[in-house]
Amino acid sequence: MPTTSQIEVSKLKLDLKNFRTVPQKKESDAIKAMISIKPDRFFAVMESIIQDGYLPTENIIILNNGTDNIVKEGNRRIAALKLIHGHYKLSDFGLPASIIESINKLDSTWKAENLEVPCTVFTLEEEDKVDKVVTLAHGKGEKASRDPWNSVARARHNRDVKGGSEHGLDLLEKYLKKGNNLNGQQKERWGGEYPLTVLDEALRKSFSRLGFTSIAELVKKYPQIPQLAELESILLDIGLEQIKFETLRNVHLDFPSNYGIAPVVITPPQPPSNNPQTPTTAGSGGSTGSTPQSNTTPNSNQNTNPTTSNNSTPTPVAPTTPTPPAPPKAVAVNDPKHVAQLLKKFSPRGANRQKVVTLRDEIKKLKIADNPIAFCFLLRSMFEISGKAYSADHGLSMTKAGGKDKTLVEVLRGITAHLTNNNSNTQMVKVLHGAMTELGKPDGLLSVTSMNNLVHSPVFTISQSDLCTVFSNIYPLLEAMN
Repeated sequence: MPTTSQIEVSKLKLDLKNFRTVPQKKESDAIKAMISIKPDRFFAVMESIIQDGYLPTENIIILNNGTDNIVKEGNRRIAALKLIHGHYKLSDFGLPASIIESINKLDSTWKAENLEVPCTVFTLEEEDKVDKVVTLAHGKGEKASRDPWNSVARARHNRDVKGGSEHGLDLLEKYLKKGNNLNGQQKERWGGEYPLTVLDEALRKSFSRLGFTSIAELVKKYPQIPQLAELESILLDIGLEQIKFETLRNVHLDFPSNYGIAPVVITPPQPPSNNPQTPTTAGSGGSTGSTPQSNTTPNSNQNTNPTTSNNSTPTPVAPTTPTPPAPPKAVAVNDPKHVAQLLKKFSPRGANRQKVVTLRDEIKKLKIADNPIAFCFLLRSMFEISGKAYSADHGLSMTKAGGKDKTLVEVLRGITAHLTNNNSNTQMVKVLHGAMTELGKPDGLLSVTSMNNLVHSPVFTISQSDLCTVFSNIYPLLEAMN
């Protein structure tokens, strides 16, 4: 039977195999993963606990394995308390400045009152009961549940606990480790929140066209597969929500062909011969045999070519292999079509980005050739609002030491330093190098000087090709902030 008791937060261990995230090596990584997947929800939990203390409305569900008290239900709450009580360095987790400030104001009385939490403790022999409790709380997705598991968490539970096959999840997790076309932020986020059901359906439509007899075979051999780049482009676009169910189910759209994956060519069966065997005649030299000929006129179905036997097998005709559809046509970076392609896949996510989405929808309607200045104004607004949202997400200051507001370029430079982990992430440095090279120019299109000149100068202007090229250079930073 489970027991109920008050246990200190310091004596509780987070579940490193929490179904919401990929398995983690240590607690600090588990906390970062939870924050990355749903930062707004995690921060809301923290703010609620800071303001009202821990409300013992529901016990933390604990599995005691003989040595450790592992949190099976309530990981987000315990993670928040561990941060509040200072078990980890706050600056390592990108917390909003407002939350850090609130934590620093907490007094010893608050910390003493919230040092322990009510727990229901199960033994290792009662693990099945723990799983049932957790499943009822999250797995079925009832409206009354605290936070229903998404498709990734449900798939992990089905695979890791019930032993079910989850090929889409297996492929996703291998892609997050070995994929060549995604950044670190996407790896963290998609490890816990990804349109997995869309991926499952996309794989059903693609595995045979990639040369495999089953999805399981494809997943087993990934990444040593043909057309790796094409498959990873599909995985990326599913994560960016550019491929949805309506894309897959559109009867007029063969979505794998759009990624250069040609249909399977089926060789038709050979048609039966239309030449019946001609009865043999006895004797030689044209004498009549014992079998009379009822008609001396050659049968229209017989082969009248004297050099060809009526019993010969027709030479099969090789089936015509259809030409696979060509991949999307590439366009130059100074072409407005390239800008349109980038904006089409731009899908902001996270708190305080509603206006970024609105600006994106408006900027997509503009023709750069006709509205270059308006395009530039909207683009600058997207960067400014994205910068504020990213700074709020990760606790980056928008002001200088003396209290003066940072310029937009200074804000973006600080965000770039955060994204690249102060240039230690060499892959991210390469991705964002062009963006900050352009944004850091004194006369760059997004600099304060240039924006002022666009408004006030009677001669300063920009051309379509210049704007398209600049957009191509700076877009990676806009995408990374959202």
